[in-house]
Amino acid sequence: MISLVWLKRDLRINDHAPIHFAAQSMRPVLCLYVIEPEYWCLDDTSERQFRFIAQALRSLATQLERIGGRLLVRRGEVCDILARIHQHAPIHTLYSHQETGNSWTYSRDNQVFSWCRERSIAIATYRQQAVFRGAIERDHWQTKAQHWLKQPQLESPTHLTSLLSHHDGLALLDHYPGNDNLIASGAQHGAHACALATQQSFLATRMHHYRGGISSVLSAPTRCSRLSPYLAYGVISLRESIQSLGAIKGAAGHKRAVLARLHWHSHFVQKLESEPSYCEHAVHRDLIHLRAEQFDEQQFLAWCQGQTGVPFIDACMRFLHHYGWINFRMRAMLIAYASYQLWLDWRQPAAFLAAQFVDYEPGIHYPQVQMQSGCTGINPWRMYNPVTQGQKYDPHGHFIRRWLPELSKVPSAYVHTPWLYNGLSHDTYPHPSVLPDVALRQAKARIADYYQRHVNSRETARVGHQHGSRKRQPKASSKTKSSKQLGLF
Repeated sequence: MISLVWLKRDLRINDHAPIHFAAQSMRPVLCLYVIEPEYWCLDDTSERQFRFIAQALRSLATQLERIGGRLLVRRGEVCDILARIHQHAPIHTLYSHQETGNSWTYSRDNQVFSWCRERSIAIATYRQQAVFRGAIERDHWQTKAQHWLKQPQLESPTHLTSLLSHHDGLALLDHYPGNDNLIASGAQHGAHACALATQQSFLATRMHHYRGGISSVLSAPTRCSRLSPYLAYGVISLRESIQSLGAIKGAAGHKRAVLARLHWHSHFVQKLESEPSYCEHAVHRDLIHLRAEQFDEQQFLAWCQGQTGVPFIDACMRFLHHYGWINFRMRAMLIAYASYQLWLDWRQPAAFLAAQFVDYEPGIHYPQVQMQSGCTGINPWRMYNPVTQGQKYDPHGHFIRRWLPELSKVPSAYVHTPWLYNGLSHDTYPHPSVLPDVALRQAKARIADYYQRHVNSRETARVGHQHGSRKRQPKASSKTKSSKQLGLF
């Protein structure tokens, strides 16, 4: 009989509980990754994510080989793959990490565990974030999270007794099973060595510019940690990053800022774990129909393509197309613009952005999208004016001209508001359907009217009790709220 390690978003060997405990089972160990075609045809998945995972898996295969392990890659439905394995090498225990994913992965996990129980296969699951299953009181979550994050990392085993004599199925990683063509030519590489190099460069030098550089799209690519894709797919563990940061001396202010964001990582994932419907409808039930009007497909496509006619929005979207990443403040601005100025229901923009993000983490993505689109009822409305945001973070228009070459000859005085410049043809660059400040006033009026007629304070209290942060924060003025929000990326 064998111990089977089912790999999902945990593509490493260090601080990896399933591999650690499977190695102690005294049985041959099989490390399995399943490429699931149905998953890769979902709206929130993409080829850019698959390529990153494929790179991480090839790197993991090398790590496993050093300790005698081997990697098996198969394509199909997980239960079918397990059935074929079980027929030839009976599975004693299925080891895996708990995953907080979208509705599809939640359903798939239930099917796999039911399949195991029907065959009396033992199931051993472990958390890899400070996220807890079952009923959890938010009043006690912080204490439990801190306790788990401070526990020692699990060392990688020195030897695995593998069922296989060689890696099998790695060639399947060359063939994307989805139906999109979302390739990010500037994306980060998924190899474990790249994750370690990124973490080392951040801790050694880049962190010292963290607080002052993460909001500007010009400086964020080098001053943000850039660990998000490696944390999202478990190429390095959250606990490893936090403890490595804790061991650094000096840079106290920057260090505290990074630690706060790493701890908020699990805070947000816990929201989706506690209420899986977070990715399907507004968590505040009174706000489900906030944007009940017919979905404007033309406005949505213009937003997706970076053709809204608002330069800073379009430049950020095209930057995201290329890199598969953009800093937190710009992510917030993109979804807020779709939600308020364009008045689009958040679900389609959320799925589109998820597919664009190489570092897509459902437990962070959907709670953040709902927060930025005003669907939680417990967070302030974060309505960004993209003109003033652009003037603040790209004052000379260098970023805009880099990603919107059609505006290269527009004078700096008009580069953020080209609709005011007579020398630009509408055929060269579109005019916005509604001016951003006008659309913002209309959104505020709509929300105020909706709240007055539909929003119940009891539902607001329920959301706050179940999902609200218990950490007391200094009261911020309306002018500073948006600047104080935490960037998780």
